[in-house]
Amino acid sequence: MGYDTSFHALDMRLVEERILPYLAGLGGDADLDDLIAFAVEQARVRFRAKAWALGALKVADDEFDSALYVWGRPYLITAETPEEVAEVTVRYRDCTVGTVDELARAQLELFDPALAARTEPDMSGTLPGADDLAVDIAWKIRLLRQAALALRSGQPTVDDPHSPETHDAADLLRNNLQFCLVEFAARLLPGWMDRGVVWPTALAEEAGTGWPAGFGGNGPLLGDLPSQFPEIAWRTEDTITANYAVGGFVGAGDATASRAWVAEHADALSGGDDRTRLSLRKCGEALALAELIGGGFAEATEIYSGMEGRIN
Repeated sequence: MGYDTSFHALDMRLVEERILPYLAGLGGDADLDDLIAFAVEQARVRFRAKAWALGALKVADDEFDSALYVWGRPYLITAETPEEVAEVTVRYRDCTVGTVDELARAQLELFDPALAARTEPDMSGTLPGADDLAVDIAWKIRLLRQAALALRSGQPTVDDPHSPETHDAADLLRNNLQFCLVEFAARLLPGWMDRGVVWPTALAEEAGTGWPAGFGGNGPLLGDLPSQFPEIAWRTEDTITANYAVGGFVGAGDATASRAWVAEHADALSGGDDRTRLSLRKCGEALALAELIGGGFAEATEIYSGMEGRIN
C-alpha cells in the first residue's frame, strides 16, 4: 500500500484552547462551528490554488517540479527560502476564494512570467458543496466528542451517526485522537505532501544519526485527556508505525532546533538521493512555518492522498 506522508505545522494554542477541550466533551456541541466554517472556505481556497498549479503543470516544462509545486507544498507556492515559503503559506491561509487568484498568479509570476501568462486554472475537478464539505470536515471530531461524552455519562459505547455501527468509546478515542486532531488542524492550516518512508524520525533511524533534535513522542497532542480519562490506555508514538497515523512531534519553541538539525544532517539522512533531499526540503519548510506561527510540528501518514483527491 505504501505511505502518503505529510509534514504539519500545528497552531498549538488553537489545539490546546479550542480543539482538545471540544474532543474531551467540554463546552457545547457548536463550539467549533466557526472553525468548521473557516475550514470550508479554506477548502475552496486550496482547491482554487491547486487548480492554478495543475493548470501550470499542463503547459510548463520540466523546471516546474510537480513533486514540489503541486504534490508537495500547500496551495501554489514558488518562493525559494523556507522563511518565504512559510510567509506565503500564511498569506494563503488569510485568503478567501475571492482573493486567492491574485496570490496564485503572483506566485507563478515569481517562478516564470512567461508561464504565468499562458496558465489558466484547471477546473476539471469538482469540489463538494459547502454543506457536504462541512460534514466531511467535522464528522470525525464530532464522533470523538460523542465518545468522550458517552464515557463521561458512564456509557461504554457510542453510536456512529453515519452507519449502523456502534463503537467502543474508549477504543475510539485511544486509536484515533491524535490522527483526527492533526487531520482537522490541517483543514485550517495545510501541511506538505509526500510519498514513502521519508519522515525525519525514520530517516534518522535508518541513517544512524541519533534522534532528531526537538522531536519527541506525540503525547502532547492528547493534552490533559489522559488525566480526564485515566481508564483509557492511551497510545503514543515517537515515530510513524502505520498508515493513518501521527508519529514524531516537535513542541512549540523547538521547531528552530529541529529545522537546524534536519538541515545539518541532510546529506546523511538522504543518503545522496535527490528525491529524499526534496522530502527534507519540504520538512524544513513545514518546520519554518511552525517557527513563524510559534507552533508545533508533526509527521503523519494518510492525511492526504493525491490518488483519492485529498490534497493540500
